[in-house]
Amino acid sequence: MAVDEPPVPDEFFLSPETRIIQAKGEFVAAGITSLVERLPNGDIIKTPWDDSARGDCVQDLITEAKIYQRLGEHPRLVKLRNWDSVQHTMTMEYMPHGTLQQYIENHYKDISRSLQLQWARQAAEGLQLLHASDILHCDVGPHNFLLDASLDLKIADFSGSSVNGSCASVCPRSRYRAPDPDWCPGKPPRLREDLFALGSVFYFIFTGNAPFHDLEEDDVERNYEAGIFPDLSEVLCSDVITLCWQQRAGSTQQLYETIERLCVSENM
Repeated sequence: MAVDEPPVPDEFFLSPETRIIQAKGEFVAAGITSLVERLPNGDIIKTPWDDSARGDCVQDLITEAKIYQRLGEHPRLVKLRNWDSVQHTMTMEYMPHGTLQQYIENHYKDISRSLQLQWARQAAEGLQLLHASDILHCDVGPHNFLLDASLDLKIADFSGSSVNGSCASVCPRSRYRAPDPDWCPGKPPRLREDLFALGSVFYFIFTGNAPFHDLEEDDVERNYEAGIFPDLSEVLCSDVITLCWQQRAGSTQQLYETIERLCVSENM
């Protein structure tokens, strides 16, 4: 043993409050709210953490299940296979191409303009589906859009979302978060915050980078607060992104229709 290595205790004890989650399948991800695994049949299962430091993860998954039940099936949603209201586990269809963020980071040079426009349109469509049912996602970002076998986009992860004006248990990442000098804990989320984040998702889709990807988060926040945003002179859908970032977009439907017109003009 190296002299600077700590001694290994003879016995290892877990806190009485610690709950070990029994593995149900192949590990996929460890999210803020839940452990995500792939079952032997190919489906995905989400199991809530039992950790008070992470907040009420069970309640977050209950919220997500209620949102799926409210929305029903839709092409822009991952299919909910089962909700176990006793164990509070959620079983869903598997998305073979992973998150939009992962896919673009790995394949950006091979992604066509038409596929970029398709994803932008589908992202707006998915978010509009939530907004039409009085749901604010509150963590819009490329990590929360998934791609199926046909590379069609699905919006996902509603565990921290706001329903009927309720407070959210999450907020967007810094490059997707609208500036708000009056923000305080418990302040209800607003529609324009989802739209701001969607503008940053569009930017990521068309450029392959998050806004100000080369800056530290504090610098990004300062830029946003000063009304400074990345140059859009050579970025597709720059007018739509500008509406989002300047918080002048009226609705997700407005953004969807603008992108849809561009898709039609390009015979998509």
